Amino acid sequence: MTNKPQSNSLHKFRIRKPTPSVPALRGGAIRVPEPMDVLCGRGGAVNSHEGNRRFRELVNHMKAEYLKETTQKNQKTQIAANIVWTIRNSQSLGPGRFLKQDQETGMWYEIGDKAAFRKTGQALRENSAKFMQSWAEKIASSNMIELAFNQHNHAPQQTCMDPQPQICNLTGVDVVATSAMMPTEFQSVALVTD
Repeated sequence: MTNKPQSNSLHKFRIRKPTPSVPALRGGAIRVPEPMDVLCGRGGAVNSHEGNRRFRELVNHMKAEYLKETTQKNQKTQIAANIVWTIRNSQSLGPGRFLKQDQETGMWYEIGDKAAFRKTGQALRENSAKFMQSWAEKIASSNMIELAFNQHNHAPQQTCMDPQPQICNLTGVDVVATSAMMPTEFQSVALVTD
């Protein structure tokens, strides 16, 4: 398979496995995490940390694309890597790190890209059955409302299953989002690749 587009056909790009660039323990011990850092662990302090809230927001925006049956394994890895790199390279909110606390010393340490990719993949899979069921119910409900509206007005309308994509920027990640007919938390997004 080549990366050259063929005329009169959709071109496909080979998606390569992302290469980790940040090693574990980079930067040494950290006494106090920054606001945009993602903290590994459990509990209210970790969950309410600003960087963790931003991380969950990015994960939720990409979850539908990640969980689609047509999304291949290497694409899923790329989605997780792009979320990690968005956190690490954010210009608007400031860069963040992925940190884990040493229970003996209380100091925080960088977990590295490899572990951050795994953590992000796990977050994308979390509650997947519940998410997909809820997503399907929202699509069905939206389609029923549209069908009733279309029959009432006798005018062709765009359906949720045939969305008009819109380009938007999600905290530094370029994405294609479905139409505004679906609630934001269930919009399907896909990464735009060169």
